[in-house]
Amino acid sequence: MTMRLFLISVFTVLIVLCSCDDAVVVPRVKIASMHVESKIHARMARVLVTTQMKNFANHSLETQFTFQLPDMAFISNFTMYVGDKSITAIVKEKKEANKIYEESKQQGVSAAKIDRQDDKPNREMKIFTVSVNVAAESKAIFKLQYHELLSRKFGYYKQRISFQPRQIVQDLVFRAKIFEQEGINRFHYTMPGSNMTETSSNELTTVKASDNTRELYFKPAVDYQKARDISKGISGEVVLYYDVEHNNVGGIILQENEYFVHYLAPSGFPVLHKNIIFIIDISGSMQGLKIEQTRLAMLSILDQLHPGDYFNILLFDNNVKEWFSEPMLATLNNVNLAKMFVHDKVHARGSTDINSGLLRGISLLDITKSLGGTRGNIIVFLTDGRPTSGITNTKSIRQGVTTANKHKFSIFSLGFGFDVDMPFLKALSWENGGFARRVYEESDAARQLESFYKELENPTLIDVKIDYPNNAVELSSLTSTRFPQYFQGSELIIAGKINDHFQSQLDAHVQGQGSVTNLDTNINSTALKVGNVMESSIMEKLWAYMKINDLLKETALTDDDVMKRVLRNKTLELSLKYNFVTPLTSMVVSETLLPRKIAYEHGILNDPGVAPSRGRKTYYKSKAGRVFHSQSSNFAHQPYPRSDTQLLSHQSYPRSDTQALSPDLDQHGVQKDSNGGSILEIRLPTVYCVILLLQFLSYFSR
Repeated sequence: MTMRLFLISVFTVLIVLCSCDDAVVVPRVKIASMHVESKIHARMARVLVTTQMKNFANHSLETQFTFQLPDMAFISNFTMYVGDKSITAIVKEKKEANKIYEESKQQGVSAAKIDRQDDKPNREMKIFTVSVNVAAESKAIFKLQYHELLSRKFGYYKQRISFQPRQIVQDLVFRAKIFEQEGINRFHYTMPGSNMTETSSNELTTVKASDNTRELYFKPAVDYQKARDISKGISGEVVLYYDVEHNNVGGIILQENEYFVHYLAPSGFPVLHKNIIFIIDISGSMQGLKIEQTRLAMLSILDQLHPGDYFNILLFDNNVKEWFSEPMLATLNNVNLAKMFVHDKVHARGSTDINSGLLRGISLLDITKSLGGTRGNIIVFLTDGRPTSGITNTKSIRQGVTTANKHKFSIFSLGFGFDVDMPFLKALSWENGGFARRVYEESDAARQLESFYKELENPTLIDVKIDYPNNAVELSSLTSTRFPQYFQGSELIIAGKINDHFQSQLDAHVQGQGSVTNLDTNINSTALKVGNVMESSIMEKLWAYMKINDLLKETALTDDDVMKRVLRNKTLELSLKYNFVTPLTSMVVSETLLPRKIAYEHGILNDPGVAPSRGRKTYYKSKAGRVFHSQSSNFAHQPYPRSDTQLLSHQSYPRSDTQALSPDLDQHGVQKDSNGGSILEIRLPTVYCVILLLQFLSYFSR
């Protein structure tokens, strides 16, 4: 009898264990497949990432992952496929998007949200966080699409594509296709985790080439992925480099419908001599790696100055110290003297008087105007912090610098590390014909500084301007058409909209000053050939994104609160119209965003878009033939349309269209108790244990 009681107790424990959710599966979301496809046409890249995710748990799970996009990229579409439904994301203001996503999580439905994370910068990239909620025991397919305008540096267009699923993926594919109307004259690529430069096919990749195209295909086997990392697989970037023929000195104007983009990369002009001032922060916060890397970089950069260049070095903390009282010619002797100055004086100390350093640098460059001739004029300004001495208000500093810079010298700013005020540096440079970059406080910081200088090393034209007929284009639609300098190996880009009444071919007048000859030419537009590489309306999307960037710059530059609101509203309007994720918006997708038309087709609403009155009772007949009666509901007060099943009931999560139930019934048609659980909720393992126990008791009762 004692043994019998003991065994009964053991089986009772087994029943409890079999009934425990934790004893069934280990919840996780797995990537079943990932396909990354890039198509490039007219410097515009469209990247489509298709990911299939599976949730093996018996409850919905949220997972978050980040992905990197280049600075000039924008997310243009995000679609979720759940069962036989296809739901395309919408762009909303951040607060509104967060509300939709949180409501979807509470209901247990599949949903996703994309946020731009400006507080997590990466090298020449911006970070987006994707929050995904995958419904219980289901799979979801997510398609993310983004566009990127490829910039030209050092004579190449470069595309960086993040390729890091962070797990082994059975079906992992990358493919790319490039088509350029001018013809491709150079191409090479690197693969994730490799520094090896390839130009053609190898054992892992297949490359096809013609005069105007390049195609690349890469499908790593599971064994190859595990060899890279046994659990995370491949992690890195695919990087594509190419260039086109630049035969027309006036560039090329590509036109599609009423929008155009003008690419300008004048070749054949000799490199200009330049006047350059290096303004370097040596305050106490630069102590350690930053000051050491700055010193190493300057010693290397000085060797790269051209004969005929004039230069000077200015150091500042709470005081300002200059190498010479005026810019000096870059002779071998002067360069060696400057190196000695850098070696002896570039050491961290004191506080940060940014204002005095900048104003003195401008006055030093003013002296070079007496030299005459066509020369590039450049200020390179490096700092790692914020103003702590002298004038510390950044608005006042910007106003003073812009007023003092009457000759419109270009100021290029470098922000070292993450304590620097990058919005201030960007605004300062934008107002003065330059741009700002971040230098990452890592072991290769010196190389980053040298690379930055390489971009500015060879100006070939100054005062470049492009004019279009006033009757041909909407002047307010034009992006910037004036450029202080053109640097060898880069490209200038202008976009705009053609007037509706203008039926002729668009032409442009391009001018610029060179050292020997000036640029002065006219160019006509060329029709964009779309073919099967890129979707239509790409010129319009490209224009919209460039215009949004211009508006964001204008917003950063104005100090007038009313004007800030006006510019912000214009930016938001364009972002929402073209479905772009910008600093003002987020992209959200949820099963709750299915069209209200579905409810109308099911007879839930009297008319599409018209909500039923308060307290209306709704009924739904499932495919199983049973009729369920829902609670009273008030759809008129629900701000977003729900899915077909959710419009029918307020259950937390409908497993499928056939399982849309009232809030009082579970997925088995069993009434729930007041705590949300089923009154009769029986799991299959529990049934097995009960049967086994009954057999056992029957045996001992004989």
